[in-house]
Amino acid sequence: MKSEGADIPYYQQLKKIFINHIKNGKLSYGDKIPSERELADIYQVSRMTARHAVMMLEREGFVERRVGAGTFITNERIRWNTVTVNSFTKGMQDKGRAPSTRTLIMEEREADAQTAEQLKVSEGERLFYLKRLRKVDNIPLAIEVSQIPYRYCPQIEHYMEDNVSLYHVLHQYFDIQLIRQKQYMKISLASQSESTLLGVPDLSPCISIEGQAFAESGQPIEVSQTLARGDLVEFYSEPSNP
Repeated sequence: MKSEGADIPYYQQLKKIFINHIKNGKLSYGDKIPSERELADIYQVSRMTARHAVMMLEREGFVERRVGAGTFITNERIRWNTVTVNSFTKGMQDKGRAPSTRTLIMEEREADAQTAEQLKVSEGERLFYLKRLRKVDNIPLAIEVSQIPYRYCPQIEHYMEDNVSLYHVLHQYFDIQLIRQKQYMKISLASQSESTLLGVPDLSPCISIEGQAFAESGQPIEVSQTLARGDLVEFYSEPSNP
């Protein structure tokens, strides 16, 4: 190990070594890492330092502890573009991933006051309500709810199936193309039912996203709520000067 110095504690140096190994492919999903005692011997640090580094890696979703088995590298983080207005399916396919979707609820509902305001419709107006579980490479990634005024897409339920893109259906059958979005993100803890769907422990930290998607006219078409796994998803954007 390098000298601790004034700025970089040993545990952070050790954590960075493992993150670099994961990023450059020296460590892959499912690989078992050495025990805290072995790490202390390998890197000539105290067991407390090794334990602290592993705890930080676990907290940030790079490793997971399995009782009686050890500590293992978790799944590779999946990048989710927050700039381009694109369907989840196409976005993941463009990255060489295998996305899939399972419909949890598909029904008509009445707009409550908040949703009506966001969609610029009357309270009580009929909405198409769609709740889905998103997977990538067969790994649960996010729970997503979409709400759209039903008058914009009558009988849309006849076109929606598992693994069908909502945005593709809107464009192909209703001539609606979404070109702009607003998103608000915060950290949220998964409830028991959400944890079961996502395959994570109860109260796992997740990324909660509330969004609106707009047509070219500026009319809001969709209100969405997404709960994405904090241990797997990595959001990114590419801002540029005007």
